[in-house]
Amino acid sequence: MIQKTFPILISLILISVLVLSFFLDDDEPQRIEGSIMGTTYNVIVFSDYDNLEQSIYDSFNSVNLSMSTYLNDSLINKVNYSDINEWVNVSHDFIEVLRYAVDTCIKSKGLYDVSIGKLVDSWGFGPLEKNQKPSLKDIQYLKTQVGCDSIEINDEASAVKRKRDVALDFSSIAKGFAIDKVYKHLYSELNIENIFIELGGEIRTTKHKTDKTPWKIGVVSPSKPDKIVYSFISSNHDSFAMATSGDYRNIRIFNEEEYSHTINPIVGSPNNLSRKSVSVISDNAMIADALATALNVMELEAAIDYANEYEIKALFIYEQDSKPNLLFSKELQKVKM
Repeated sequence: MIQKTFPILISLILISVLVLSFFLDDDEPQRIEGSIMGTTYNVIVFSDYDNLEQSIYDSFNSVNLSMSTYLNDSLINKVNYSDINEWVNVSHDFIEVLRYAVDTCIKSKGLYDVSIGKLVDSWGFGPLEKNQKPSLKDIQYLKTQVGCDSIEINDEASAVKRKRDVALDFSSIAKGFAIDKVYKHLYSELNIENIFIELGGEIRTTKHKTDKTPWKIGVVSPSKPDKIVYSFISSNHDSFAMATSGDYRNIRIFNEEEYSHTINPIVGSPNNLSRKSVSVISDNAMIADALATALNVMELEAAIDYANEYEIKALFIYEQDSKPNLLFSKELQKVKM
């Protein structure tokens, strides 16, 4: 049975470190904070616009209303509660997220799979309360249902249907997409040029702040979340987005055994708790979010090979002799350190 739940609330990204240098600027920024999608957000802008709080919240919430499995009337749950082979009309945003997720599923040979919702629930990591470990029979059945081809997309009609007994779970991609939506609103629609957005530890920023100094993003040790082991500089990238995935951030304990929230769709069970993390840098937070999860599901060596094959900027942190070790993908090594 589940003895205890340990949601790790400490972000992998130390926001205080991120904005250390910003306090040295002459211009005072606006700082907007709030809660959404089961976590918190932090937005910093240098702008004369007033009342940005509501429009930022509305942008975040539009994704939440569409893609949260914790809301009974969300769009994703309309799909999840539909009959098999029943078409459900969805939004263009929904199609965009699902299309990228399916593409990543195919490239990762099924190790990243958003049709994993029922397996997530069975292990107690979803909205349904579970007080016991799923049976082997349940696992065997559910893992035969998930798959890159378990959902069909009709782009022209903006509709999707479940082809097998699966449930969608966008928790590995929706936060990143929500960040991109807020970024587009502020940068493209309001023409604000100096932006920092953080939601649940995932980040997107402009290249510079007002005085051309960069944002500084600190990544912490998987075993010591108060210790920064590496810092990224936003000006080293044309556009900066980062997501971090770690198998220790949320665990369940069944009969004194610890289980990571990182579930391998192919075997139908969580990965062993290994105290490792992977941070992915991209120019798009949705992509970084999904790829960080995909790489975290893989064994370390396979994840490094995958990152190198697909030219992903990835930082891997793993423990060895009780010390954090850092590995950089080939693409990240090309970036000016």
